[in-house]
Amino acid sequence: MHSNSEKMAEGQSRTGSLSGRRRVVAFNRLETRNWELLAALRHGHGRHVMEDLREALREVTGAKHVVFAPSCRSAIAQILMMLPNEEVVMPAYTCSVLRPAAELAGKRIVYVDIPKNSLNAISAEYARKLKPGNVLMPMHLFGIPTDIENICQVAKENGCVTIEDVAAGFGATRNGRWLGTFADFGVFSFERTKRLPAFRGAAIIINNERLVDAEKLASQRVVSTTGDFPWRDLAFSFAHNVVTHPWLYGTLRSLHSLRKSVKTHLVVQSKTPEVPTRTPFYTRDFHSYQAGLLLRMLRRMDRIRDHIERLVAIYRDIFRNTPIQTFLDGCELDEGGLLRFPIAFPGRDRSEILRLARERGIVVETNYTEPLPDSSEHANFPNSVWASQNVVLLPLYGSLSLADAERLARGLVEIERETSCRAVQISGLDSGNEQLAVTSLARQTL
Repeated sequence: MHSNSEKMAEGQSRTGSLSGRRRVVAFNRLETRNWELLAALRHGHGRHVMEDLREALREVTGAKHVVFAPSCRSAIAQILMMLPNEEVVMPAYTCSVLRPAAELAGKRIVYVDIPKNSLNAISAEYARKLKPGNVLMPMHLFGIPTDIENICQVAKENGCVTIEDVAAGFGATRNGRWLGTFADFGVFSFERTKRLPAFRGAAIIINNERLVDAEKLASQRVVSTTGDFPWRDLAFSFAHNVVTHPWLYGTLRSLHSLRKSVKTHLVVQSKTPEVPTRTPFYTRDFHSYQAGLLLRMLRRMDRIRDHIERLVAIYRDIFRNTPIQTFLDGCELDEGGLLRFPIAFPGRDRSEILRLARERGIVVETNYTEPLPDSSEHANFPNSVWASQNVVLLPLYGSLSLADAERLARGLVEIERETSCRAVQISGLDSGNEQLAVTSLARQTL
């Protein structure tokens, strides 16, 4: 596989040099194709489409009740508002939108740290912090499963409720069972950066019918909502698919960087935080058109998963026996269910790694760059702080070629070697300067 992909990469490199344009691979391309966006306009409308999607999700999850919501954050707030429990226990290292969602529902938040060299809070962390009657909110960050069975067992033993956040793990499994089906509630996200992007939207899987009335949960909203057709999101997604083409993206990315720089330096930035209840993530209901899109993508979910598995295999093979750290060992991993491939460069300055990557046309990203607790509490969550300062994400999506994935990974290995050599040189200079100082001091003493 490596020899073939190397030939493909070399061929693409030659094509790029002949055309005079640099091939830059976008960090994310939507699984929603433009032909699907158009086809759903004609065939994906009406209430029956919502019911078809609901039935499809019932079939794969085994759940009796599936409820749609404006977004994942809105879905979590909706569930919490219906529960009498007063405290929510969640990881300190996770998506920033979850804190305002819990606060919007009037809950107090208790944070747990993640283990060293891991990205998910596990059952041992929850067991140390929970109180009887808490709501536990385990995550599967980037599609990497946590020990969800043990977390649910700890919760059951202490009379706690569990909400399984599967925003980044739609379709991922653990021991052959879909993530989102272990806890009392599971929440899937259909937002733009997720595996099956339908602009926004979420599905709540009710696995414990005794806790809430399914009909009431389906009708409840955090704030008033509208059911308008998502024309603006449709146009954005269509354009996104065009401009993230590897040949076009390199040029447009340069223009975007220039515009961003001008905005940063010339436009006064507002310090007022966004009000969650004024965003479409809370105010725009899930539309039947979006359901139609999801039904189309579900038909080729197996093919998407197969391709993701091949991409993950390339990344793992190239990073094996290098100083670059991955977070995939030691867990029951469904490689086809990963949303991103997380890595870290221990002992290196992440900003320098990102700068060198940009110079080489390698687009990687960071996420969750601040732990959720207030900065005054960060000392209590050292592993979450480390992850927020060191984790780098590589792309995983259906239209990312195997050759491009190999080129990205090999480029990062080369950057690691380069920064390692610099660190050795600097260390050598420091040692040399220290020796010179000792020699000079000795001469002065004599």
